Amino acid sequence: MKFRAPWLAKLRYFVRETMVNVARARMVNVLTIGIIAASLFILGGFVLLASNLHGAVAEWNRVAINAYLRDDAPADRVEKLRTTIAGDPVVREVRFISRRDAAALFRERFSHLAAAADDLGGDLFPASFEIVARGGREERMQATESLVATLRASPLVEEVRDNEAEARKVLALVGVVAAGGWTVGGILALASFFTIYNVIRLTVYQRRDEISILRLVGATGAFIRLPFVLEGTLQGAAGALAAEIVLFAAYGRLAAHAAATANPFLKLLTSGFLTPGQAALLALGGTLIGTAGSLISLRKFLTD
Repeated sequence: MKFRAPWLAKLRYFVRETMVNVARARMVNVLTIGIIAASLFILGGFVLLASNLHGAVAEWNRVAINAYLRDDAPADRVEKLRTTIAGDPVVREVRFISRRDAAALFRERFSHLAAAADDLGGDLFPASFEIVARGGREERMQATESLVATLRASPLVEEVRDNEAEARKVLALVGVVAAGGWTVGGILALASFFTIYNVIRLTVYQRRDEISILRLVGATGAFIRLPFVLEGTLQGAAGALAAEIVLFAAYGRLAAHAAATANPFLKLLTSGFLTPGQAALLALGGTLIGTAGSLISLRKFLTD
C-alpha cells in the first residue's frame, strides 16, 4: 500500500478542480484571457515606447551642444575657438567634426540616403563642434546658457543647436506616452478585473449544489475557495504570457522592418525590448489582476 502525504492529495484535488472549472467554461475563459492579454499588450507597448524614447534622451544627453561652423571659417581661428571652448569650466569634452567626418557619419546613420548625399556632393555637410557639458541636465541647462550665447555671437559659427531643448521636448512626449499608456492600460485592466469577477461568480453559482455538499461534509471555506482562486490566477498568468508573446512578436516584426528600410524613427522605437524586470512586472500585474478578481468575487458570493 502506497502512502500519500495529505498535502499532496489536497494539491491534486485543487489542481483537478481548477482544470474542471476552466474546462466547463472554455469560451468564457478564453475571452477573459484575451481581455487581460489585450490590456497588458497595450500597457506593455506604451512602456516599451517610453523606455526607447528615454534611451534617445540619454544619447542626446551625452552631447549637449552642436555648433555648426561657416564654410569659410579659417582653420587657425577654428582651432583657437576650439581651445576657448575647451577652457570653459562647464565643458567636459569638445570634439571637432570635419566636413568629411560629418558626411561619413551621415552615411553610417542614414545608409538609405547615402546615394542621395553623394549625388548632392561631398561638401553638403558643415564642420562642427560636439560639446559635452559637465553635470546633470538641470545643472547644465543653466550653466550652458552663457556658452550658447557666446557661440551664437561668434562670426565663425553658422548655427548652434542646444540638445537640451530637444531633450525636454522628447521628455514631454515620454510623459504623454506614459500617461496615455497607464490610462488606457488601467481601464482595460479594470475591465479584466470585472470580467474575472463575474466569471468566478458565475462558476460559483453553477456549482452551488456541489459547494453545499462540500459544506455538509465539513469542508472549510478556504478549501472550497482555493480552486476558484487558482482559476483566476491561471487566467491572469495566461493573459500576461499571451500579451508578452504577442508584444515580442510585434516588436520583432517592427525591428526587422526598421532594419530593412533603415528608417531612423523606427530604429529609435525598436532600439531595445522590455528589460527582464519590466517583463516580470507585466507578468506579475496580470497574475495579480486574476487573483484579486477571484478573491473579491469569492468574498462577496462565497462566505463561510
